Amino acid sequence: MNGKRRWLLYLILLWPLVACSDVTAVPTIWPTAIVPVSSTAVASHPASVNEPTALPPRAVATLPIRITAVPGIPPEIIAAAQQIAQQNPAQFQWVESGAADVTLTWEAGRPLAQWVYVVAAPFATVPDGVDRLDLTAAWQGAGSQTFVVAAGEQAAVSVLLGGGSAAVVTPDDQVVAKLWEVRPSLTILPFDQLTPELKVMRLDNVSPLAPDFVAEGWPLTLAVNVVGEDTAVSQLLAAWNGPVTNRDPAKMTRVAMTGVTALVRATAYNMEQFGILWPGEEVGPVLRGADIAHISNEVSFAPDCPYPNPIGGTTFCSRDSYFALIEDVGADVIELTGNHLNDWGGENLLRSLEMYEAAGMATFGGGRNLVDAAEPALFEHNGNKIAFVGCNDFGPAFAWATEAGPGSRPCDGTMLPQISQLRDEGYLVIATLQYEEYYQYPPLPQQEADFKALAAAGATAVSGSQGHHVQGFAFADGAFIHYGPGNLFFDQMDMLGTRKTFVDTYVIYDGRLLSVELWTGLIENFARPRVMTAAEREQALRTLFQASGW
Repeated sequence: MNGKRRWLLYLILLWPLVACSDVTAVPTIWPTAIVPVSSTAVASHPASVNEPTALPPRAVATLPIRITAVPGIPPEIIAAAQQIAQQNPAQFQWVESGAADVTLTWEAGRPLAQWVYVVAAPFATVPDGVDRLDLTAAWQGAGSQTFVVAAGEQAAVSVLLGGGSAAVVTPDDQVVAKLWEVRPSLTILPFDQLTPELKVMRLDNVSPLAPDFVAEGWPLTLAVNVVGEDTAVSQLLAAWNGPVTNRDPAKMTRVAMTGVTALVRATAYNMEQFGILWPGEEVGPVLRGADIAHISNEVSFAPDCPYPNPIGGTTFCSRDSYFALIEDVGADVIELTGNHLNDWGGENLLRSLEMYEAAGMATFGGGRNLVDAAEPALFEHNGNKIAFVGCNDFGPAFAWATEAGPGSRPCDGTMLPQISQLRDEGYLVIATLQYEEYYQYPPLPQQEADFKALAAAGATAVSGSQGHHVQGFAFADGAFIHYGPGNLFFDQMDMLGTRKTFVDTYVIYDGRLLSVELWTGLIENFARPRVMTAAEREQALRTLFQASGW
């Protein structure tokens, strides 16, 4: 048998043994390019069998990561992104145009910030709100109101309301003036760009100034998102230290300012008849809803104050039990510029001061002596510094504090430099005047001059505490002025102007006065202000705006 046949016979005889044996038992006579796989390896890594070949990772943005924004993104957001790029030039770069790795946009993407927009009109606007149909009609030029939009906000408003705009586009710093020029008018602007010269309009009966406002359900809330390569977006979000909203409740303070309170005569008599807390039933929620509620109480409490005579004279005291009303409406700061504080003797004013202090209420505009009366009431709330100062310009002399005796602070010229100093210290100054009483809607020329002098000194708001009769408004040197909010708790029912009462709620945000809300009431039964009807409110606002020269 030759060699080839012998070798073939050997393989035929060996094959049954190979076919019946374990793979691992095969001698290493296989070609080296074939690698055997053991059963143990298959059992321990089942997923490795028939796995597709892994794809290469997605391309990662090259450093530095290029950042840009679509038109209309809030300048605060852009400034924060630019600052991140400046502080981390090896990681980020801001580009105005061209190719970018991440883009700040209104479109879908990963969330960065939430921006709240509001509808506003000139302060001298009678209606309190609009619905979405009227708003869209104004935007499209089909309504009765002129829509004014800041050039820098046009892109954002277009996202909110859609195309087809017929709005008047104006430079950002001229929006307020243009709105007043073309009344009736509307605008949409970011919440934090409001000013007191504008009235925040309710949209579908919801106000973004309300303490219980929810931005997520608001139709004028826009999400600022980030789109781009995943890793680059993640790095920007990790580095983000800029704003995430322009309406942060932790930066907001609400201050409720009232007019005259004197718990005497027919007011006190009706309190005795209907309950001590009865006068505050409708206005109380407004005051309690504020972070700082102001009451200008012109009369001291006295333990020997007699039962009230509804037609008594003008020498006043209040019974101790009436203090419960002041507490119930949530008063935080008591103004003491009134000209009846010493009617029942200085000792009762001293005693009333102790009552306020025991109740945790701050006081200003009056005190134990001249120095104490000049002390401001200082508050810090949600990062906002607020100072109350006030003085009694009218007198009489026995109502004024002296170096040794209690009373109201006379307007002796020291309050103007005090306002300037407090402003320089970072306070928003609310200044009040116990002025001569005028029973008319418009202020007199000298009254205007004296109130505006407080604004020129640096006051944020000026309020006329003397105003038994409601009076008009003004804006001067950036300050809001109300010459007379009217009676709050007092018994003057002989004139419609003395029955009207305003509670002005100053909405302060991030260290400045953002907006002023007007609550309007009408005093009934010589004691109790009730909410005005819609018709009464319209008439009252028209009358006051006309008296203001608007």
